[in-house]
Amino acid sequence: MSRFAVYCDWTITVRKCLDGEPPPSHLATFHLKKGCIQFPLVGIEPSSCVAEFYQKQLDEVDRSRLDDKRKELYRKFQCRVVDAHAAVEEVGVSTGTISTLREPLAQLQAALDLMEELNSYDEKNPVHWFEVFPTKDVKFHLSPKDLWLHFKLESIRPCLVFLVRLLKLILPDHLDMWIECEASLTRKEWIRQFILDSPNPPEDADLARPMGFDLIVRQA
Repeated sequence: MSRFAVYCDWTITVRKCLDGEPPPSHLATFHLKKGCIQFPLVGIEPSSCVAEFYQKQLDEVDRSRLDDKRKELYRKFQCRVVDAHAAVEEVGVSTGTISTLREPLAQLQAALDLMEELNSYDEKNPVHWFEVFPTKDVKFHLSPKDLWLHFKLESIRPCLVFLVRLLKLILPDHLDMWIECEASLTRKEWIRQFILDSPNPPEDADLARPMGFDLIVRQA
């Protein structure tokens, strides 16, 4: 199972447990946090900053030649991530319980589902050179597929960081694991780590951010 799939699995499991379902048998130490949590949550990026980041990403996608389906799924994905951050800010209480986090978790799961749908679409319809390069003559060390993959991974990091910080609150018994997950998402090599851990990593897994080059080449 890839790292991305693990995050998806944890999100689904936690939401089910918040709704009263027992945890899976292989998670014997799965205990939800009891007691109160304080709002606003410490360490959560403001929704305005998240929206600003995704607006820049979305502007790049909109100006690209990516096909309409890719653009549509990406647009829906980033909207869900922003809505998840906003949901935490709009709880309307200064003290709550982990049940108060149902809405942001629902938005995050929807975002992950959309990214999974986008990945499935990309597998069936590989991104073409003309979607990211203005002409065939452009020389670059990454393929169109890998450039788009890099862009998607860059885009999903704020979503995963937010998810992990919520899971730290909800599942304190697994605190060490969440701390390690959060640290891995903030390292410079995190994208490469994600790639190498995927079921079908590209031959060239060294996806350092290209310097002086848009990940999605804009139309002339």
